[in-house]
Amino acid sequence: MSSVRRTQAKRREEAEQRLLAAALNIVAQRGSARLTLAEVGIAAGYSRGLPAQRFGNKAGLMRALTQEIGQRFSAALLAAPQRKPGLDAIRGNISVYFSRTDPHWTHTRALLALLVEGAMEEAPMREDFAAYNRSALSFFEHHIRAGIRNEEIPAEVDPPAMALLILGALRGTMLQWFLDDRIDLARIRDQMLGIIDNTLTQKRKVNVPA
Repeated sequence: MSSVRRTQAKRREEAEQRLLAAALNIVAQRGSARLTLAEVGIAAGYSRGLPAQRFGNKAGLMRALTQEIGQRFSAALLAAPQRKPGLDAIRGNISVYFSRTDPHWTHTRALLALLVEGAMEEAPMREDFAAYNRSALSFFEHHIRAGIRNEEIPAEVDPPAMALLILGALRGTMLQWFLDDRIDLARIRDQMLGIIDNTLTQKRKVNVPA
């Protein structure tokens, strides 16, 4: 019986992954506003009703998709060379962000589409995406504070504000690149790493008495 349960669980997991992959491609191509659960089921090779059975409704599917995207990026960070807490971890995050191997940047396209749609005043999942955003910001805030404790980042740096600026620069760059792929991402990455180094390692000015 336990073997049967394991087989059922494996099939359920495979079905959910295929549904999420189908939803990911649809959102990356044209956003989520006109997406339906039925078309996700068909695109994944299942029945029209399976997405509703697995995720409840469209909002449940979008929540699961957002979590999947976040988990994929977390896995990419873990697979990269380990970084020390503080400035080194921030540089590592930026390097991984600009170094994904997916030629279509499907996960990033889908996430940015979801966030833009979630920013609308009457967006039903606005708070869900705000929570996701806070989670992404918390990484940078945590390591900025670690850098301050390590005395490699000046104490006057505001962790929440700086985290927002860094994340905004990353996502803003990708939005522009999706519109114009003539932008050299490797060059932008190197420039941004230089800006981070210059901004977060500036030495405090010491007032010397006259």
